Parts: sequence; structure tokens; C-alpha cells
Amino acid sequence: MYTIGKFGEKTGLSRRTLRFYEELGILLPGERNESGHRLYGLKELAILQRIQSLKFIGYSLQEIKKILSTEEITLETFTKSLPIQRKILVHKREELDRAISAIDRVHHLLQNDIPLDWNALIPLLYSIEFEDEQMDWIKEHFQDDLRKSLINIPTEQRKELDKEWLLILAEVKALIKNDVPPHAPEAQQVLIQMKDIFLKTIPEESIPTLENWNEQIDSAGYDEFVAPNFWTKEEEDYLENILKAMVEGSIEKRGR
Repeated sequence: MYTIGKFGEKTGLSRRTLRFYEELGILLPGERNESGHRLYGLKELAILQRIQSLKFIGYSLQEIKKILSTEEITLETFTKSLPIQRKILVHKREELDRAISAIDRVHHLLQNDIPLDWNALIPLLYSIEFEDEQMDWIKEHFQDDLRKSLINIPTEQRKELDKEWLLILAEVKALIKNDVPPHAPEAQQVLIQMKDIFLKTIPEESIPTLENWNEQIDSAGYDEFVAPNFWTKEEEDYLENILKAMVEGSIEKRGR
């Protein structure tokens, strides 16, 4: 028999973990010595190995307790639960893949000295985390040509698009901070750059149908719960005023 300290050393578990397992009722000491110290033997080692094996394939401690407490039907219960457990693990793997993708994209931005603050970072991380929901929303609201263009963007291109959008965001913030009027050429250049970035995601043969796409975008509306907004209200108003200034300037030119 081994004291809790020795048993912990041999199994790689801390005393705290072993006491916690005892509190949960999934691993009790085999006996106690005259001094009241916990003692563990080979029977407890076998139980611990079951616990560790079940934890390895994703079962929670509460689920493990339930499995271990029904020894007579353990194998049957375990077999029935495996397909469900596999689905849970696949879902966890997908979440991990998205988290790794988010880290890669943010790291790429930081390596390229792209200015980032919480207002920009949180929407970016959120959009990556809930990418599947966004794809479902796009499939529901847009026709095939636009849908394919928005969904089938390669990873490396997404990283470059992140960089370009955040540079534009930083530029808009700087223009507002410096009180640059919407009719100024440098302000209007921002909208031109935004249009260029959007066109990068669209195949050349689809560009003539952009009018249709504008209608789809207008009819779909904007859902903050699906895609959080990178822009503050002040920045949105500023971009809208730039667009108005460009339209007015275009009308004025045609009238000359």
C-alpha cells in the first residue's frame, strides 16, 4: 500500500487531485493506517487507470462517476455512449481548429505591425469563432454567385484581407482624429480602397452582376448577432458622409 504522497508520485497526480477525486466519490483510498493517513493499493490504481482512460476520450468526471458506479452494465453503457462522445470530441476539435486559426490570423497581423485595439480585435475573434453561423447566414440570404465568392476564400487570402481591412480602419480613425473633411481626396480614397478590397474576393466573370449583388445585400440587411461590427457609430457616419460627398461631386461634374 502507498501513502497519498507516494501514490501521487507514482501516478503523476497531486495530493490535491487525489483528495478531489475522493470528494467526488470516484477514487477512495483503500484504507487508512493507524495515524489516519490515506493508503492506496493496486485496486485503486486500476480504478485510477479507468478514470484517466475515460478522461482521455473526453468524459467529464461526473460522467465517469456514473459509469464507474454501475459496474454490472458498465460495458453496455459505455458502448452506447461512444457515438455521442465521438460527436462531442469532433465538435471540440472543430472549436480548437477555429481557435488555432484565430491565433494564426491575429499573429499574422501583429507580425506585420498592423494596429490593433480591442474594438477591432474582438469582432475579428468573434467572426472566426462563429464562422459556421456566418456561412449559414450567407447561404440563406445570397444567391450562388455571391455566396460562393464570400464562402470560398482561401486561408492566406483571408489573412491578407484582415490586414487590409484593419489598415483601412486605422486610416479612418486617423482621418477623424485629424478632422479631415469627407470631401477631401484622402478621405475619398478610403472608400476607393474598400471597393478594391471587396472586388478582390469576386471572380472577374461575376463583376458585371454586381448590381444584383447590391440588391441581395440590401435585402439581407445586417445582423449584429451574426457578424459584429468593426466600425463605431462615428466611423460609420463618417464613411456615409464620404460617400455622399463623392456622389455630390460626381453629380456636379456631370452638370458642368
